This record gives sequence, C-alpha cells and structure tokens, in this order.
Amino acid sequence: MIITLIKKQTGEEFVKDMEKEYGSLQKIKIAYEKSNNMKLLVDMENWEYYKEHPKETLELSESLITDDISLSKLDLLLLNTVKHKHPKSIREIATILNKNVSSIQPQLKKLESEGLIKFKEGNKNSLVPYLTYDDIKITI
Repeated sequence: MIITLIKKQTGEEFVKDMEKEYGSLQKIKIAYEKSNNMKLLVDMENWEYYKEHPKETLELSESLITDDISLSKLDLLLLNTVKHKHPKSIREIATILNKNVSSIQPQLKKLESEGLIKFKEGNKNSLVPYLTYDDIKITI
C-alpha cells in the first residue's frame, strides 16, 4: 500500500517553515557549502524562489510504502472529523461522533503513531488533534 500525504501551502508559509528549520538563508548556504548535501541545495533554491514569489501555491508530498497500516471505517471517520470539524479536544470528537472517549482515544493515538495526525496542547491540558496534510491519497 502506498500512502501519499499532500500538503498545500503558499510561498510565504514555505519561507516561514524554512526559517524555523534552518534559521536564515545565510545559515543554509553555509551548511550547504560545508556538506554539499543535495537536500540543503534544493531547500535553499526553493527558499530563494518563494521569497520572491510569496503568493504562489506549492504542493509538498511525502509517500509512505507499507503493508503495516490498516485503516478502519472509524479511522477514516476520525480523520474526516479532524479535517472538517476542527475539534478542540479528543472529548469534542467523541461528542461529535457520539462515541466514548475511551473508544476513540486509542484510535487517535494509532493515527498519530502512523504519522497521519498530530496533537498540540489545548486549554486545560487537552490535546487538540490536527492534520499536517491537506490530502491523504491511498494507492493499493
């Protein structure tokens, strides 16, 4: 099974991501000169391009090839709910789906371990689930 995770972002968002990862364009140039790492070169060239074209939209994708991931109907429902309802907690997802927290929490943790969702801290120590990708394409 091939799972392709697709993220759409503007050039401006891409530049912010690069600043978080590398600090500055000068730092990535220095790192590239020392290592000749092709990833650094591509990131540097893209950074320079999108700095000049901040409104342009780009699509980043990451592919996972695995036979280990199995997605149930509940998993797909959880992914869809997180994407479209933007819940503020696991409890809110349970309420939306009319399920017990104890029945969906393990599924959400499984989706997190498979890299399909992430959590950030919310109010009162709640975990807020979010998708880091806009589209998930599954090829069997």
